[in-house]
Amino acid sequence: MRFLIIGGGSIGRRHLENLLGLSHTAYVVEPARQRANEIEERYGVRAFHNLEEALKGRYDAALVCNPTIYHARTALLLAEAKTHLFIEKPVSHDLKKIDCLLNLVKKNRLRALVGYNFKFHPSFKLMKTLLDSGAIGKVLSFTVIAGQYLPDWHPYEDYRKGYSANRSLGGGALLDSHELAYLQWFLGPIAAIACAAGKYSSLEIDTEDTAEMIVRTKGGATGNVHVDYIQHPYRRIYYFYGSRGALEWDKSRKVVSLYRVKDKRWRYFKEPKDYDSNQMYIDEMKHFTNVLKEKEESVTDISSGIRTLKVMLAAKRASKLKRFIDLTPYPLPMTVGQT
Repeated sequence: MRFLIIGGGSIGRRHLENLLGLSHTAYVVEPARQRANEIEERYGVRAFHNLEEALKGRYDAALVCNPTIYHARTALLLAEAKTHLFIEKPVSHDLKKIDCLLNLVKKNRLRALVGYNFKFHPSFKLMKTLLDSGAIGKVLSFTVIAGQYLPDWHPYEDYRKGYSANRSLGGGALLDSHELAYLQWFLGPIAAIACAAGKYSSLEIDTEDTAEMIVRTKGGATGNVHVDYIQHPYRRIYYFYGSRGALEWDKSRKVVSLYRVKDKRWRYFKEPKDYDSNQMYIDEMKHFTNVLKEKEESVTDISSGIRTLKVMLAAKRASKLKRFIDLTPYPLPMTVGQT
């Protein structure tokens, strides 16, 4: 299959390498000439300097991997060209072009996937299966923590120039995070959210580096979600507490832990030995090609990606207004929206 990748940064290059490794043909759009030249020399692929030039060709699908602020604008141009879409998270930094994009995707019957790669991680897939099967009963509470010191993300680059560090590029710990998407995948839609977010470190950025959220799901679970750019070392944990047990995962331990009240003991499911984290990106591309071939339904379609974006933006608004934001049209079993 023929793919067009817009953006030659780290995630664009990762997808390029994986698509080539899967015997597909790929092209890249990269406006920075030095980076474009490096891509052509290293991978032996054509690197266009602008999207208009690239769209003179035909592709089975395109991957939107440029800075967040350009996602919706780029996706709209591709959708107008009737090109199927893979959009790296988040779908956009705001909602200005979202309705137009959604309507165009539907009108042109495009297949789309929003990139949330941990949905293809073996531990996440196991947790999803266990939660869906009711292994711990009704989930009542949860704790999610995800953070890493921003300069450590891409140590070969100046973190101050990356999109994460710049509001003008759509960066910030909230928009950068995957966690609100995964939480809804595990537990269903988020019904209400409160948030305290801001820049508290000495990092040279103009985006929030820390966000602490209290979240209520439509299913009735309440918990907290913490994301940041400041932690040493990188940390990612998910704890779920249910009416019949508990489910825990800590990336550093590489194990899913399940406690069931009826058994009164813990069971441990270890991550496959020597698991390569790039495998989840490879599996993500395999899934996307199957979506294009109509062999599978998109695990994160455009509507799902937009729903997560709305939750992210609600968290930002909640932080500014210092109150809960109600995300549902129906009554909640809690008081929200009051100062």
